[in-house]
Amino acid sequence: MHSISIQLDGPSKVEVWCSEKRTRVTLRRGDMTIAPYRFSIDGAYVEPCEFLQLHLRPSVIERAASEVGRPSAIVPVLGAVDSLAEQTIYQLEEELTSRRGAGKYVNLLIETLATHLVKYYAEKTCTAKEVGGFPKYLLETTLDYINRGLDRNLSIEEIALAVGIEPARLARAFRVSTGKSIHRYLNERFK
Repeated sequence: MHSISIQLDGPSKVEVWCSEKRTRVTLRRGDMTIAPYRFSIDGAYVEPCEFLQLHLRPSVIERAASEVGRPSAIVPVLGAVDSLAEQTIYQLEEELTSRRGAGKYVNLLIETLATHLVKYYAEKTCTAKEVGGFPKYLLETTLDYINRGLDRNLSIEEIALAVGIEPARLARAFRVSTGKSIHRYLNERFK
């Protein structure tokens, strides 16, 4: 099974060992972690926290990959900021726990999430490999909004509102994805 987790509280410190590589990160509310099918870790430490975990059969990912013509190999991701996947998983939880969830709608949400994972977290397309980064679509949306607004004084709060992410998460994921703070990026683009 592919395992997708969304952090429900935080911050909480996480340390993971994979093939002699140790990764440390602080996960915050909404951060997403993906453990692909047959992915194994050598050890982990997770501070007490709450998260929502979803398991998808490999056949669900394979079907989505076939439909969009992409590889079905999903990469492991720790702490990605992905508002679309996050909201889809929250909606799935709501539908499944409310007992009013229609089977067709639940299946549509699962197919939507699987297609999203294949498009943005497959081996050849993933841009959120760095802990805490953005998937490609969200980085492009953020950069597009910034570039269209260079004629005015953009704030992190305005950019965060435009892309649907809390300002602190936006700032952290932007730095991880681009290697620059938003302020530095704005200053370089404005010159």
